[in-house]
Amino acid sequence: MIIGAWLKFLMTPLVTEEAGFRYVLQPGASVKSFISDLTHQNIIKHPLLFSILLHIRHDSTQWKAGEYIFPKGTTPRDMMNRMVEGKGIIYHSFTIIAGWNFKQVRDALHQETELHHMLDHLKDEELMQKLGSKETHPEGQFFPDTYYYMTGATDLMVLRRAYHEMEAKFKQAWDMRDANLYFQKPYDVLIAASLVEKEAYLKQERPIIAGVLINRMKKNMLLQFDPTVIYGMGDRYKGKIHKTDLTTPTIYNTYTKKGLPPTPIAMPSIDSILAVLHPMQHNYYYFVAKGDGSHQFSTSLPDHNQAVFTAAKVASQKGFFNYEKARNIFKH
Repeated sequence: MIIGAWLKFLMTPLVTEEAGFRYVLQPGASVKSFISDLTHQNIIKHPLLFSILLHIRHDSTQWKAGEYIFPKGTTPRDMMNRMVEGKGIIYHSFTIIAGWNFKQVRDALHQETELHHMLDHLKDEELMQKLGSKETHPEGQFFPDTYYYMTGATDLMVLRRAYHEMEAKFKQAWDMRDANLYFQKPYDVLIAASLVEKEAYLKQERPIIAGVLINRMKKNMLLQFDPTVIYGMGDRYKGKIHKTDLTTPTIYNTYTKKGLPPTPIAMPSIDSILAVLHPMQHNYYYFVAKGDGSHQFSTSLPDHNQAVFTAAKVASQKGFFNYEKARNIFKH
């Protein structure tokens, strides 16, 4: 009679719903609290027998914390096996998009409801200190990729992984850099890569744009990369930049300040980093977007001005751009 009841308990499914049963096993949760919790939710109907099972198994200390989905038909023994093996833990994903700035990363992390939020109480400098970084500015320091985490993880944990991933990827790329590379400091490469990331759409054009950037720096020319103006504008940017924005000095405005901006302006992809470490050698000093994702590259200012007018005329015909306003965006 007792053996029959025991066998029936072991073989009777705890989960009968088609959708299964979702449960978050908190780190350090006790057996007592676990049984009480599932009894309260009417999953465990025989708490005494469940306690005996756990006593016999002696493996509750091996349970892996996380969010579980127990499918329909899960028996007591199945449930224990899953928690020991960590089988069925739900992982959530968070993606850092190449080209995002750190404010966008912060905002996106804040929307992750399954994360424990610590960044809300940390300034950028405090965050970088916690990560052990010698840089106090977080821009460009986190590798664009998809990161998986369990319920209850912190946003700081996700960023720590992205930070170390950038460290590893960048070091590997830096060690394979071109001989006689123009940039001697790794941080300058990261800054330049962020500019390339924001300007380039096509992968094959990234080394060309990197070459333009380096050519202009060698000639002591203003870089005049529009994304630096936008970054320097901060919250003042409302989707368009005007001539007054180009002439208003900020520490990031490469229309008014020579050289690289003081920090990266976005999270560069590995393609942009490699483009700066292996730039294409050419005689281009100018480029303008053609409206289809590609750019027209020019070696001289007259050729560039003509390319600007041609691109503007095509865009104007498509209703994307005011042809007459093209006069206001010449580089020099």
